[in-house]
Amino acid sequence: MSTTIPMAPQPEGKPQLLSASLSSATSLVLLQLFSRLFTFILNQALVRLASPQTFGTASIQFELLLSTILFLCREGVRNALLRAKTTEKKPNAPSSRTLVDNISYLPFLLGVPTAICAATVYISSSASSTTSQSFFRSSVALYAVAAVLELSAEPLYIRAQNELQFQVRVRAEGSAVVAKTVVTFLVLAFAPPRWALLGFAAGQAAYGLVTILTYLRFYGVANLHRIKKVSIGK
Repeated sequence: MSTTIPMAPQPEGKPQLLSASLSSATSLVLLQLFSRLFTFILNQALVRLASPQTFGTASIQFELLLSTILFLCREGVRNALLRAKTTEKKPNAPSSRTLVDNISYLPFLLGVPTAICAATVYISSSASSTTSQSFFRSSVALYAVAAVLELSAEPLYIRAQNELQFQVRVRAEGSAVVAKTVVTFLVLAFAPPRWALLGFAAGQAAYGLVTILTYLRFYGVANLHRIKKVSIGK
């Protein structure tokens, strides 16, 4: 008399998760390669179109201003939320998904005053040879706006990462890089030379705008900047 030993069921989610992870990793690597290539091509073209002073101000000082705002406002929150679990907990406790969504708005809320303060300090501490450039203050203000636009997409970025929707990030950042490249090149190539500094700022603003629009196209406006009320039971 023979007996049949039932085989333990194999988890079906692991192969799909592994395949999705490999596909996502490939997409992110290609995104970084694409971004670096476009940036290199853009810089090679802009070196010939912009004066050394304008190119140095935009590529060093303005980029430092932008990076400072983004780092101070989002890096700590992003690193914490990307490691947070989004499973439901006890009935009387708020879901971790709700808490993550609410906390993900902090970079945007911090970004507005941080951008204003950083831009003000930068303008007041810059040398006269820098501030005397055409449209300098307007360009600084536009870089601050560009930083706030990027930060406004942070809640949807966190959501996409936690839901493993890496293709949304690839699409958003890839489209933003193209928009930045095209706008900056067009302004520097066809506008008067004194508009060069403003061209860099317009390109960065286009980057932030395309980023948030791409996330909104995928998730919808209803999922942006809606903080949910949380009640914690005893």
